[in-house]
Order: sequence, then C-alpha cells, then structure tokens
Amino acid sequence: MAILEVHNIEKHFKNVQVLNDISFSLEKGQVLSIIGSSGSGKTTLLRCLNFLEKPDQGTILVGDQVIFDAADPATQIEKEVRKKRLHFGLVFQNFNLFPQYTALENVTLAPKLMAKETGRSPEDIEADGLALLAQMGLEDRKDHYPHQLSGGQQQRVAIARALALQPDILCFDEPTSALDPELTGEVLRVIRSLAEKKTTMIIVTHEMAFARDVADQVIFMDGGYIVEQGTPEQVINHPKEERTKQFLARYFENA
Repeated sequence: MAILEVHNIEKHFKNVQVLNDISFSLEKGQVLSIIGSSGSGKTTLLRCLNFLEKPDQGTILVGDQVIFDAADPATQIEKEVRKKRLHFGLVFQNFNLFPQYTALENVTLAPKLMAKETGRSPEDIEADGLALLAQMGLEDRKDHYPHQLSGGQQQRVAIARALALQPDILCFDEPTSALDPELTGEVLRVIRSLAEKKTTMIIVTHEMAFARDVADQVIFMDGGYIVEQGTPEQVINHPKEERTKQFLARYFENA
C-alpha cells in the first residue's frame, strides 16, 4: 500500500506555471530521488508536500487519508494544515538551525512545543533527542551551538531535528549543496544508513551516483513536468526520453 499518493499537482507563481500535472506514489520504506536542472520545480514540489506552498490544483494522500484537495476548502484550514504538515519532515539546503540554541535544543524544541498535544514528557523528549544525535554521530556535540559545528555537523543536527517529530516521510532538499566535498560524504552516509533502516524518504539531489545507489524510484523533472520516472536502472542507467538523456550526459561529462 502506498504511504504517499500525489495526484495532478499544479502550482503557479503569478503567470508562471512551475508545477504541471505532477502525479506519483511512494511505498512505505522506499526512497524516491528527484533529479533535474535548477528551476525544474523540484524544490517547489517539496514545499507543496510540506504545505510551505499551497498547490493550485491536485490532491495529496498519506496512507488512505486525503490531507489536501485543492477543490475542498475543508482540507485547507490553517489549524488542520499545521497538523498535516507533521506527516513530513523537511531538511533544508542551508540547515536553518536556530543559532541561539544548542544542537540538543534545536532537536528537542519542536517536540517540547507540542508536548501538550502529544502527551510526551520533557524527559522522554530529551532522551529521544540524545538518541537521535547519537544516531547522527554527534552525541559529543549536544551542547555545541551551530557556529561551533562544521557544515556537515550542522546538517546532521538538521536531520535529527526533522526526525524528532517522527514524520511518515522525510524530505531532503539538496542536502549536500551547501557543503564542500569532504563534508558531503558524511551527510550522504547518514542518509544511506536511514535508507538501510527503511526510512521513507524523498530526496531532491544533484548527486546522481548516490541517487542511483540508494533510491528505489527516480523522477526526472524538467520545466515543471515529470519527464520520466521509474527505477534507477530505468531512469539513470537506461533513460528513454531524449531530455533525460541530455541532462544525464551533461552531468556525467562534468562529474
């Protein structure tokens, strides 16, 4: 059974249509990589899934629940949208950590703010936060502030923070784009370990070799459309569409 179904999503910014009839599904425990040139709509799609942008058309289902239907105002009430956003965790390109909080405080802030709704105790939240930092290899950095951490360490704190609310689907928007090559590897290793634990993920990435190795599905986007989708073997190793071939040829020439 699909944990996520996206049907006919469209998004406009003024007179520019940035998403055109986007449809796909994702099974629990699978990894979906979304590839494509800058400006192809990848980040906007992630923002629509996380309700940071509202689609103009289409529906989004998590499990068997319709969490967004552009034709149904009842699915767009702000209070309900905030709850539905919890189905997704989002790791941004540039970490977006709170500079005034330590690594542990960044990870536990949102769960503590929601403690009344979830019924979790501060002690449990703290313990879970420490466990997540340990999972990221950062147990000895729990009291460090973001400016005391490397870029790779900051991104791993951001991953722990996204996991802290136990989302159904973890989303990454170019998680290594702000990192130098030495630090890219440590973040990709963490994401790979999450994939091995069957964490359901959507990863927007320019790391083609990583997408090929880790993903169960790959979507290639161009001009706001899904041009091609399938397994990494189908899309990356043996693309059918000419536009996909052009994109991958240019990427591998420059790799």
